[in-house]
Amino acid sequence: MSTPSVSVSVHDAYTPEIRDRILERLRASMEDTTYAILTPAHLRALAAIDSPDAPVLSLYLQLSPDRRARGAWQTAFSSLSTATLKRIGDRRDRRAMKDEFDRIEQSLQAELPALGRGVVFFTCRPIGLWRQIAVSVPLPDGAHLSARPYVRPLVRTRDEHDRFVLGLLSQERSRFFISQIGQVKEVFRVKGQHLRGMLTDRVARDRRDVLVTEAEKREARVLAHVAELVLAQFEGRYLLVSGPPQLRSATIESLAKDVQQRVGGEFTVDIQAGPSAVAVAAEPEQRAIEEREEVATVGRMIEASPKVSMWGIRPTLDALYQHRVMTLAVDDIFGKPGARCGECGRLLEAISHYCPGCGSNAVEAVEDMVEMAIEQALEQRAALELVRSGAARRLMSERGPMAALLRG
Repeated sequence: MSTPSVSVSVHDAYTPEIRDRILERLRASMEDTTYAILTPAHLRALAAIDSPDAPVLSLYLQLSPDRRARGAWQTAFSSLSTATLKRIGDRRDRRAMKDEFDRIEQSLQAELPALGRGVVFFTCRPIGLWRQIAVSVPLPDGAHLSARPYVRPLVRTRDEHDRFVLGLLSQERSRFFISQIGQVKEVFRVKGQHLRGMLTDRVARDRRDVLVTEAEKREARVLAHVAELVLAQFEGRYLLVSGPPQLRSATIESLAKDVQQRVGGEFTVDIQAGPSAVAVAAEPEQRAIEEREEVATVGRMIEASPKVSMWGIRPTLDALYQHRVMTLAVDDIFGKPGARCGECGRLLEAISHYCPGCGSNAVEAVEDMVEMAIEQALEQRAALELVRSGAARRLMSERGPMAALLRG
């Protein structure tokens, strides 16, 4: 699918018609079926799917550099598909599921995602489900069959501070990308005009400068509105801008005041650069922002009164059970087996004969209690901080790998 775009001339002001045209094309970009970067909207849409009559196949496959080389991913894929198909007793159901695996394999053979450390497929032909998502972190290989998409591993890729919009600005062509660190996808372009080249010698030199300045301001306002729409549609948290200093400054000044507060530092990349080069150029500033925000979040938790903050596994799990968590912070490398009550959903550090919350004996072991805690936090619309930077990890190390700020 080609990148959607809009053209503006030196005479164009931002109008409701232009806004509607941009929104229509942005939404088309969001529906692109090629490898998408996971957004909150994707996660919500997947969580809402229920297919009781035909199983959904959820396939997770790591794409390390070694697996990308010479098609080595095919060995892991073949093992997953063979093991999954062996578990299906009915011949017709097994044939239908083999068709789903074949469809995924054909897609991977045609094109691997250019960036990222893995890929996830959700497919169910009877309900028309086909979703390809490139992920920025390696998730365990797995093939899962159920009435709903198996999205739990994806919660490890969600973070409050890793959703960026990148704007590459120029007078003749501006480009907008959505990004997680190390991963980018171009979602919109604005085609402009070379301003001075349009002015003839009949226009007085001092008048030319005035006309160029006015046209640049109009263009900057359009670019600012596009940036705001991309941020809103893809639920981006921060905006990073590359481009000529004058155009960059004019665009930032045209942003709404609340959006200006979300503009990060400058990065530099050629306007013609491909996604890989854009990702590399933006990554240092993205990591600086992520570290700054992680340290600030953990710092607030340390300084907060014990009445509004919880440190350690058991207190944090108790707060989740009580639906009191406003912000959950977890060391991203921390994982731990645990248990879950099948009646009330309470998470426990270890398997128990009964649930301390509701008294039920329907307590089952789970492979990763931390993963389920993150999922519960997202379900409760809590903010999530997956701590990855060394500075924030050091702050957490003496207090515990999980913490929570509580709702007032």
